[in-house]
Amino acid sequence: MIGLNVFMENFKEYLKRMYKARYFLVHLVRWDVKFKFRRSVLGLLWTILQPLLLTAIIAFVFSYIFKQDIKTYAPYILSGILVWDIISAAVIGNGGSFMQAESYIKQFSHPIIIYPIRAALVSIINFVIASLGLIIWTVFVYPQNIVIAVVSIPLTSIIYFVAAWSISIISSHLYVRYRDYPYVMSLVMQFLWYLSPVFFKEEMFLSNDLLHTFFLVNPITHFLLLIREPFLNGYFANAESYVYCAGVSLLLLIAAWSVNKKYEKSVIYYL
Repeated sequence: MIGLNVFMENFKEYLKRMYKARYFLVHLVRWDVKFKFRRSVLGLLWTILQPLLLTAIIAFVFSYIFKQDIKTYAPYILSGILVWDIISAAVIGNGGSFMQAESYIKQFSHPIIIYPIRAALVSIINFVIASLGLIIWTVFVYPQNIVIAVVSIPLTSIIYFVAAWSISIISSHLYVRYRDYPYVMSLVMQFLWYLSPVFFKEEMFLSNDLLHTFFLVNPITHFLLLIREPFLNGYFANAESYVYCAGVSLLLLIAAWSVNKKYEKSVIYYL
């Protein structure tokens, strides 16, 4: 009981330090969003156009190979790409959070956990903006689903953010210590891409019992349901999927918090 009280006190104190750095965090996030498209003619429109164009390429090829109706297969692929971008960024791209913030970490005493938050927030902002492409597609292909689809976005985004932030914290600590991390994880994520329903449908996994089992237990499958059920089928994902994804996100956050507590003070020595 005493240990729990000490933990809660430390936790509250850490949250207070994070709250004090909120304006600094907002400034970093705004700068990242603006800098990403600096001197670009289309600017933020690329956030919508890039996944749409990639979807068009993949849908054109795979609708022919797998005999799928491109009109309904394309939004399936687009929803997969939007979620995959968050996961991939959290595992690989956001792993450089501490490296990118080296000068800030050496100058200020802000909790270093705000730098993975910075990266995760940018990912979620990109997701929300890119979702406009999926919303537009839904208006034309599944107009009856649009209300539920839009209403589902806030809760889905919160769950995605918690998961992305948690993974970003862990990947940042790994990256700052092991500089081979992004190269290894790029290969791992490429392998996972083909084993996940990013653009493969469940029936495409039925030919192999092992692959289908992996499909069912793969957390990515459930995270994808949170966006696919409202947009493609017109109803919210079942309660089990929301509880499962929220539970996985919470476990990741606990693991990330433990990792950060153990290694936070030593990060500066690896920069």
